Amino acid sequence: MEPARTLKILWRRRRLVVLGAAIALLAALLSIYRVGFLPPSLESRNNVFATASSEILVDTPRSAFADFSFDLEPLDTRAAVFARFLASPAAVALIAEEAELPFNAIEAQGPFELNLPEVQQAPTAEKRSSQILGEGALYRLRFENNPSLPIVSVHAQAPEREQAAALAKAAPAALSAYIERIQAEQRTPVNRQVEVRQLGNTTGGTVNEGANLQIATLVFLVVLGGWCMLLIPARTIARGWRGAGGEGEPSRNGSGGRNGRGRAEDALRTGRPRQRTG
Repeated sequence: MEPARTLKILWRRRRLVVLGAAIALLAALLSIYRVGFLPPSLESRNNVFATASSEILVDTPRSAFADFSFDLEPLDTRAAVFARFLASPAAVALIAEEAELPFNAIEAQGPFELNLPEVQQAPTAEKRSSQILGEGALYRLRFENNPSLPIVSVHAQAPEREQAAALAKAAPAALSAYIERIQAEQRTPVNRQVEVRQLGNTTGGTVNEGANLQIATLVFLVVLGGWCMLLIPARTIARGWRGAGGEGEPSRNGSGGRNGRGRAEDALRTGRPRQRTG
């Protein structure tokens, strides 16, 4: 169908086009917002999120990195233990308190073994169930540990950049405060203490920035285009129904569309012989 004819049909049915635009706008809003009814609420979907990362160094009060006589293997073991501890509910509660975020909205995972077979790396049913529950979490933490280095990597995800940075920064601070409290309670000698500090500054940024606008625009165009495509066949179908309704009308010569068989039946009823034609 020619573009000019298509535009002409849509212009004649412009009220329906406006209705379709309203439906498309509603669909676009629902694609980026989650609507609640009891109570009424409008919550943005997590199409755009922010990430941040930091690193935790497990060291001694007299830095082992500055003294060649120190053995780093015990620190490597401590780093692996701390990485597993940070993913526990107790540590997540400390991190949530430090970052001033709700504890039940944070999901933590890790660390993952690098050299294990794939069968052993697969999560158990219990662990997978907790992961499924955490897939809807607003804030996420993932901890990684290199067995050959006393360093724990922290990766945080949140809806906003400031929240992700606060979450990544809160992990080393919470771990440090926890270890210092235990060492003070147990009166651990200084030469046997472990010191935890953050390496460098927290880094991060926004992921999928502008995705909400792109998704809403795409949904609006697809819904509106589909609606307009339905309007044109609807007009054609309506025209066909009107044409089908006029098939039984009398013809121009007044015969009413009756054929020779119909005239023969009339002649039998009246007793008159049927005149031959031609």
